[in-house]
Amino acid sequence: MKVILVPIGGLIGAILGGVLWAKYIQWTGNTAGFIAIGIGVLTGFGMVLTSSRVIDPSGQRHWLLLAVGAAFFALVGIVIGKYLDVQWNAITQFVEEIIASQPLISDDAATEIAKTRYSGSSKWELMKSRMDWFDLFFSAIAVFVAFYITSNQRIRKIFYTLKDN
Repeated sequence: MKVILVPIGGLIGAILGGVLWAKYIQWTGNTAGFIAIGIGVLTGFGMVLTSSRVIDPSGQRHWLLLAVGAAFFALVGIVIGKYLDVQWNAITQFVEEIIASQPLISDDAATEIAKTRYSGSSKWELMKSRMDWFDLFFSAIAVFVAFYITSNQRIRKIFYTLKDN
């Protein structure tokens, strides 16, 4: 039963990282692609934290599979972050763009136009439109970081010794 729960830490780290990234975008208005690296860190450490209690830190084959899983979960966390960014921030950004381009329009009218624009696009299209090249670059780094943290034997041994204390 414990083996089934092993990847849960990585999944929780990915979800938490995605939510925090979307909240950061909401609070600051900046997409800040570098925060995707934090998703990789949370995913990798989450995977190591839950796995070190069950799997021997020197078992390379199992840890390689977990590292691939952590990389996948990091991608999932990035998609969650971008999806939540669209859900929470797209209409507000559309309203700001409309008001900036047409300063005489009222806030209510701009909000209605933004809602119409939002409802006319699929979530995937909106996610793609809100992603820049540097988001892809930092997403690749996040995937690597999640893989590296999980596959690094020294990090695993640190968590393995912490479980005994």
